[in-house]
This record gives sequence, structure tokens and C-alpha cells, in this order.
Amino acid sequence: MANNVFPENELRRIEKLKSYELMGLGKDPELDVFAQAACLITDCPAALIAMMEQDTQRIQSCVGMELDTVDRKNTVCQYTIMSKEVLVIEDTFEDPRSSSNPLIREGNIRFYAGVPLLDDDGDALGTICVIDFHPKTLSDKQKDSLEELGKAVTKILLGKKRKVQAGYFSEIFHLTNNIICVLDEARKVKEVNPAFSKVLGLSRSNSLGKSIFTLLGDIERELVSDLGRVEETKYGVQSTSRTKIENGQVVEIEWHFKYDPINHDILAFGRNVTKEREEKLKLENSERRFRSFFENAIGLMSMHDLDGNILSVNEKGREILRYAKEEVKGLNLKKLVPSHHVGLVEEYLKRIASNKEDSGMMVLQTKDGEDISWLYHNMLETDENGRSYVVSTALNMTDRLRLENDLLHTKQILEQTNAVAQVGGWEVNLAENKVYWSDSTKLIHGVDPDFTPDFEHAIGFYEPESQVILRGIF
Repeated sequence: MANNVFPENELRRIEKLKSYELMGLGKDPELDVFAQAACLITDCPAALIAMMEQDTQRIQSCVGMELDTVDRKNTVCQYTIMSKEVLVIEDTFEDPRSSSNPLIREGNIRFYAGVPLLDDDGDALGTICVIDFHPKTLSDKQKDSLEELGKAVTKILLGKKRKVQAGYFSEIFHLTNNIICVLDEARKVKEVNPAFSKVLGLSRSNSLGKSIFTLLGDIERELVSDLGRVEETKYGVQSTSRTKIENGQVVEIEWHFKYDPINHDILAFGRNVTKEREEKLKLENSERRFRSFFENAIGLMSMHDLDGNILSVNEKGREILRYAKEEVKGLNLKKLVPSHHVGLVEEYLKRIASNKEDSGMMVLQTKDGEDISWLYHNMLETDENGRSYVVSTALNMTDRLRLENDLLHTKQILEQTNAVAQVGGWEVNLAENKVYWSDSTKLIHGVDPDFTPDFEHAIGFYEPESQVILRGIF
């Protein structure tokens, strides 16, 4: 036998073996009784139960011979799993599927009958087979009995996996923080998990047999309507209940109900979203307050990404820059500054990305080209999707800078006028006994520009009669 043969569903079949945890198993004494029964049914001296893995047939039970594994290419069972029916080879020396098999020849095996072990989907996991050392036939009754035996073996093998899974589900049922309960068709409770009792403050004994509507006392009665159509839907229905428990708190639960047509039960899965809703409401209120603060701030508030694209500008900022709300989102910082400031914007974007914070002065141009000076303080933030953006707050300093420039210019004119007219000014701080002289005053008195007079020095430059008058004044 030179080559392996594989069924069309081979990949799925191997995945099933892994899923059922039937790979790499050793002997299982619990299966020996089935191998012995196969011998009795067929009047054969030897039988085995085995899983057919990718390259190996692994024996779980063996009666009448000693085997642990067989190379798949040397098995007759590889032909058995090609179909869903009993395979009977009455004379192995005459059948092309087995006549050249070295194990058949060496063991002088002349008869073979095998049944595929099929799961619920009809995929063959392994075989139960019998052999004899002389050619023979089986009656239809023997074949039927052998098939029934194969079904029993499959149930045993899969039942072990299901038992383990049932244990997992039981642990989940008892340990999960989510609510799980089972309802009958009358919407009465058949079973609840501990989370049901914990969340709703209802004991299991007081819940069983009660209407789910009575237990939940749904304030808004949405549950009645939604549960009324659960049998009509394939994928179940979603609903929300709001229940007032003993301490007066209202518990909000999101439900998923699924109808089980086999057992005529309704499976209910609930999630307590009370705190989640409260947090969501707080977040919405916080966002609303921020949006109100953002829009109604007396200065410019804006947001932009790290490429300088404008994401949002508040109402005051739009008003000063003379842009409509729908116009600002298409703008970039580089388009808002004078052309000779574009390089400064690029430096700023690198700086804010690196330092996470930046402040200083900037100049933005209005829609019609007027320069507006701003004192800004910007912070780098991250949104819920991990994207970085900058929040900017800025005050319009244009009028203040213009006023400062005007005052500086006026001061310069006054100083020039005083110097020409030889008019000086001075000031006395009586609390600190300090005297201030203007530059023109120092010039008139012929002192150095860095000279700092005190009160005695100041009045010492006057005639004695004037000193008396000044002392009287101060």
C-alpha cells in the first residue's frame, strides 16, 4: 500500500479531532467493553477502536492483539473513513485495497470490517473495526449492530469533551458578573445565576417560578413588548429594563433574549449598565460644559492637528477672524499667518509635538488680510482613538500692543519736548523717601544720567527760601 487516501473533508476532520481533544490519546480501558462487544457481534477474535490522525492511527482500545499506533498508510481503516457506512472486506488477500498491505500479509489477516465513528456533522473521527484470520461474511443484522456500537462509542468519546465543557460553562455561570437566567415559555424563571441575585437583591429560591416581569418590575415596561416577539426571531431580541431595588436605587440592565426551540426555553443574558450609564451621563455633561465654555470664551479657542489642520474654532475666534463656522475646518495654520511667518508655524508644530506644550505670541490674519496679534498657550492632547491634537487658548493683544506703541511714541515725544524746552519733572515717594528725576531734570541740574537723588539732594538744588517752601509742602 504505497499511498495514503484522504477524504475531501480531511482538513476539517483533523480540526475536529483537535477541537474534541482526541489527538495523541493513549489507551482507554473504558472502551475495552465496546471492542469486546464488537468481537461478540461479529464472531471475530480481535477488534480495535482508534482515532485516525494525519499520519498515524492511534489506538484507544485493542482486544485480541497488541497495538498502540499504526502508520496511516498501512491501515485499512483509512478507507473506512472515506464513507459513512460499514466497510467489509471478506477476503483481504483478494481486495486491491488490502492485498499488498504488509501488516495484512505479515499478520495473515484475511477479514476486515470497520465502522466510521461519525460526529453530529457526519465527519469521521476514527473507526471501530474487527479482524479475523480467515475469510468470512457478515449478516445485515451484524452490520447494523456494529454500526450501532460505533454510534455508542462516538457518544462516549464526545461525551467526555462535553462533560468538560459543561464544567467550564458551570464555572462561567457561577463566576461571571453578568446576569444569566432561563425562562420558560410563560416567561417564568427556571434558573438564575448568582449575579442575578447580587444585582437585583433577589434570592434564587424567591426567584424560581416567578414571572420575570414581576421580579424586574420594569419601570418603563419595554420588556413586555420585546419578550413578546422572541420566539419569532432567529437571533434573539435586545431589550433594556429599569428596576427599582430595595435601597431605592434604579438598576438598568441591558438584556439579550434567545429562544431555544429544542427545549422551549428562553435564555436571558443581562449586563448591569447602571454605573456605565451614570459615567456616560457625567461625560456627556462634562462635554456639554466644555463645549459651552469653548464656544462662549471671550478669547480665541481652537483645536488643530499636528499638521496644522484646523479642527474647530469657537464663536468669538471666528468673529474676530471673520470666518463662518463651515469655513474654518478647511483651513490650515499656514494659511492663517502672514506668508513670512510660515516657517515659524513649522517650527511651532515641531515644538508642540516634542514638548507637549507651547506659549508665546503669534500673528493670524483675518479673512480680509488684517493682522491680529495673539498671546497663546497651547496643550497637546490625545483623543479616544489615540490621535493627537492641540487645544489652543489665546487673547487678542492687538489693541493692547497698539496702545503700548502709542504710549511709547507719546513718551518719546514728551521727552524730546522737555529736552528742547528745558522742562524737567520729578516725583517724591514719601513712604520710601525716594525721589525720581526725569532725564531732562538730571540734564538741567547737570548730573550724570545714572544719578539717583534722595530728598535732601533734591531740595538742595533750590534757593534757601524755596527749600523752606518745599519742606513745608512735603
